[in-house]
Amino acid sequence: MKFTFFRFILLFAVIAFFSSCLNSSDSTTVSSNPSFSSLVFKANDSIPYLSSAKFTLSDYDVLLKDSIIINVDSLPFKTRIDSVYPTFSFKSSAGAKLYFPLIGYKYKKDSAWITGTDTVDFRQPVRVRNFATDGIAHRDYIVKTNVHRVDPEMYVWGKVSDDMSSVNAKYQKAIAIGDNLYYYQNDGSNSYLYTSADGFSWKAQSVTGLPVNTPLNDMIQFNGQIFVSRSGTNLYASSDGLSWGQKTITKSDDFTFQSLLFVLNSQLWAVVLANDNTYHFAISNDGATWNMTKGTIPDNFPVSDFAAVSFSQPTGKAKAVVLSGISANGTPLNNRWSTEDGVYWVDFSVENHTLDTLALGVSVISYDRKLLAFGKRTDNGKTYYKVSKDDGLSWGNGDSVRNVLPEALKATPRSYSSMVVFKPKAYSTSESKTDIQGSNRIFIIGGKSGSTVYSDVWTGKLNRKNFLLQSTSQYYY
Repeated sequence: MKFTFFRFILLFAVIAFFSSCLNSSDSTTVSSNPSFSSLVFKANDSIPYLSSAKFTLSDYDVLLKDSIIINVDSLPFKTRIDSVYPTFSFKSSAGAKLYFPLIGYKYKKDSAWITGTDTVDFRQPVRVRNFATDGIAHRDYIVKTNVHRVDPEMYVWGKVSDDMSSVNAKYQKAIAIGDNLYYYQNDGSNSYLYTSADGFSWKAQSVTGLPVNTPLNDMIQFNGQIFVSRSGTNLYASSDGLSWGQKTITKSDDFTFQSLLFVLNSQLWAVVLANDNTYHFAISNDGATWNMTKGTIPDNFPVSDFAAVSFSQPTGKAKAVVLSGISANGTPLNNRWSTEDGVYWVDFSVENHTLDTLALGVSVISYDRKLLAFGKRTDNGKTYYKVSKDDGLSWGNGDSVRNVLPEALKATPRSYSSMVVFKPKAYSTSESKTDIQGSNRIFIIGGKSGSTVYSDVWTGKLNRKNFLLQSTSQYYY
């Protein structure tokens, strides 16, 4: 930063001029209000994001004995703030002066007048003192510039547990219920349940009434209850996840349940088999009264072993996507179906083949306005992990530089894992409180590969989902 002697003389002259006016008969109006109004950073080619910084005045800091001028929304990762053109605005100003820290910086002077044409280093807090136009009143502020210190688009993955359960489970399913994760298993003879408030620490629980020899793939939460179908006949439900019982239902037509599908537009959907051996959709507003829709399901639509997810589009409109599965005649499918109302369906796989190597037992979630698919490939048996940014139409490689699964997880490809998005309220003892508090996390739990059954737990999160206020400032003075 360069400040000429002439600039100092000019600024002091302005202050002296307004001060002299107080003792003269001149009618010029001066102000004694030096309060802060605004701060703007001028962007340039090397620092394009600076103009997006919105500075506001925070509460008075008793320790610093100054008010804080701060940008609450941190600037993007790696934004340079070492040579910035700041433009301050005050209620009135005869001149403003900056005071710099002396720790680790190259400035030879510890203060300088603001000219608007010189660059300022804001990597540490800077004190600004503004003089009102009366030349007497002044006020000090501390300017703190926040820049994210981690890449917001980076996914951070890690293993939580090697083996949560020793059960040789035939079927398993994890589901988020309120403020807890529930992980169900059955081995054909007994049902098992493990719960967690943070996804890191798990506790065995007693579960009763849950069918012990039925796939749990279509377990779904709806209207304050958890539902699961049993072998194409009955529905079972639970209000607390612990005690289960057969659901008493009313049907408009004679049909049996094949698989619960998804929740769309506040209705629970299922694939059902009518008494004439045709497959249809059935819907319910409460899980108790069911109506079969007109017309049969589309050709090549799965009736079991599919993965389904419903989500809200950027427009706010609901949408559902169904991947993979087994057809009515027992054929494995690689179709990808999409709908907004359950009546009109589009088969994305007709025009786009970026997910054709998908094996049965895939898991899919909606996360950060994207769809993430995890499972096993049919062509080489390796881990399948892809991301869709266009609501399931096209799929790209999920193992990008910013979203790489751990090698240990990729080394154990499996199907029928549970992939859950969970926002824990409890703190984990495995991580710091600020890291997990309010964090929207992805959990990948269990799965199987041939006769090998996994019950390990992995977790990942997008940094941007857990951003608290991050500042580049380290020193106060």
